[in-house]
Amino acid sequence: MYPFFEANKSGDQNFFSSKILENFSFPPHLHPYVEIAYVIEGSIEVTINDTPCCLKAGEVSICFPNDIHTFNSDGFSKIILFIFSPDLTRSFFGIRMDKTLENPFMSKNIVDDGISSLLYMLHDEYTSSNNKYVIKGLLYTILGKLDSHFTFKKSSTFYNSTMQNLLKYIEIHYHEKISLDSIAKDLGFSKFYLSRIFSNKIGYQFNDYINRLRINKAQKLLSETELPVTVIALECGFESQRNFNRIFKELTALTPTKFRTGI
Repeated sequence: MYPFFEANKSGDQNFFSSKILENFSFPPHLHPYVEIAYVIEGSIEVTINDTPCCLKAGEVSICFPNDIHTFNSDGFSKIILFIFSPDLTRSFFGIRMDKTLENPFMSKNIVDDGISSLLYMLHDEYTSSNNKYVIKGLLYTILGKLDSHFTFKKSSTFYNSTMQNLLKYIEIHYHEKISLDSIAKDLGFSKFYLSRIFSNKIGYQFNDYINRLRINKAQKLLSETELPVTVIALECGFESQRNFNRIFKELTALTPTKFRTGI
């Protein structure tokens, strides 16, 4: 489940979240926030702007705003995922807003140099006191210690236009009845061009991507609300509860009810 970014929260200057997630997977997506993933146990494949890396325990990935990234856990993984507005550390990101990282992955020997302890402290602060000044101070300290390992590059024009517009559009309209035809018409691209982007860049067929996104949104609602399953199915863009139940079980090996109860 990807419980943090929602399109209507885009641009929240004080946004910060930290959660521990197990066996986390999510298809390619983007948001206007910085994202740091720290692997506690196991391994997880992270892809950032077409660069894949299998992260193991003690390693870190860093996404800059609007980097396109994906997570995939084939086996067991346990991570801490931090997502925060670059405005929280404006002095660091203000001069780097059109940049991204040449290598967004940090090895264990780099992270072991005091950074892992700071990441645990940051998570503990958020889940206990949630003092915004302490959180800002820890973020600046972490970024400051990582800065000597960063090599910056200009963000790709492709990622700043076509892919971003496509994924942003889907993030806003995923609960509606959308198709490649309707997206192509609204964005001014050909259907076949968008189909190639899904196959070659995103790595999923269009319908598979939409289903995975909708199921993730449904997991969030099942976990955080008491809305009936029927209502959740409709709110996430499924035409019937039967179809919702079938796809939910295909992708999670659980029914929505069993997911909600934890049985």
